Amino acid sequence: MGLFTRRKAPPPTRHGYQPPPGALCLGWICPFDGCGHGGPDAPSDRPPRTCPECGTPVVTSRLAEPWQHEARRVELDARLNGSPAYGDPDRAHAENLVWTADDALRTGRTARIPAIAARLADLIDAGRAAGRPHDHDQLFQFVRLLGAAGEWSLAADVLHRWRRAVRHDDLEDNDQRTEARMLASSLIHLLEEAPASFTSERQSVWEVLREFVPVIESVTTADIDRSWKRLRHSMAGRRDPDAADAGELARLAALDAARPARGMPPQTPLRMEILGRHTAKGPDSTLDTMHIWTVCLQPYLNVTPEDLAEAVLPVGGWAVYGASRCLRELGTHDENGPAYGAVWDAGLEFYRSTGVSTAHLSFHDHQRWIQRHGPDSW
Repeated sequence: MGLFTRRKAPPPTRHGYQPPPGALCLGWICPFDGCGHGGPDAPSDRPPRTCPECGTPVVTSRLAEPWQHEARRVELDARLNGSPAYGDPDRAHAENLVWTADDALRTGRTARIPAIAARLADLIDAGRAAGRPHDHDQLFQFVRLLGAAGEWSLAADVLHRWRRAVRHDDLEDNDQRTEARMLASSLIHLLEEAPASFTSERQSVWEVLREFVPVIESVTTADIDRSWKRLRHSMAGRRDPDAADAGELARLAALDAARPARGMPPQTPLRMEILGRHTAKGPDSTLDTMHIWTVCLQPYLNVTPEDLAEAVLPVGGWAVYGASRCLRELGTHDENGPAYGAVWDAGLEFYRSTGVSTAHLSFHDHQRWIQRHGPDSW
């Protein structure tokens, strides 16, 4: 492109918004539903004018801001007027309120937000009562929109009303299950992202989450469970055990370096407790995996399940769960042996008592539990 060449305007969107010259196109989509071909999310000022896959003209664009905000307004107007070209016209009413709130925040008219929030909640409640509970994702987006603008008090108000309206009497129903997860994620979002200065709002939302998670524990995702565990420490003012465990790992590593590498390692229950917590936290654990291996796993390559069971079964808790993980990770012993099985079963019993769902179990752990207790017994 020459130095003085004016960039052409991207093609119009499917609802007729014409971006101005110089608008940045992030990608493109074929408007023919039977095709669905599209380009990557990469900046481009020369999207194709026809789809290279099927030849359909007027390839609609995904635009950078502020042009995407303007294009969204044109799309919503078309859908509110009954355009069948894209999306459910009924959903457009809820989406329109979220867009209106976004526009008010962009233009500094924050005084309008409480009224918009009330209208959005009324609309979604009416749809829920009419058997059309499909607009709760707009509340999910609305909470994040308010948070991005720093309107955490308003976000807390929205969450409190949402909790009062959400249904969870039949979590086998896909809509109820999805909405429950969205509400839990939104509660967590405020608690993790709102600054500490919003003390009363965070505490009130924490009370809601603390009541709500046990109600829906059968359908919570792994991400919700991990955040729930982390928040139980931070909201109670307790130190996350990772920091203490890291210090213990370093101390135990030094102890191992000064002793012969044979026999039962000293302080086995502590080592197994650290391993159990580290395994349960999964990707959220901040412990060094190499230290975990050298302190909690490698020293047990030549330790029998009988000796390990004798050390941890009287202790129970995270120690016995960690020992079960140690045996499973090393894979050097017969899992059908009585001591191995006793540690494995006791570890799973304890893990279940922590309130996690079966989503946190490996295939073999889940099968072991079913063999001992039957299906749907977790």
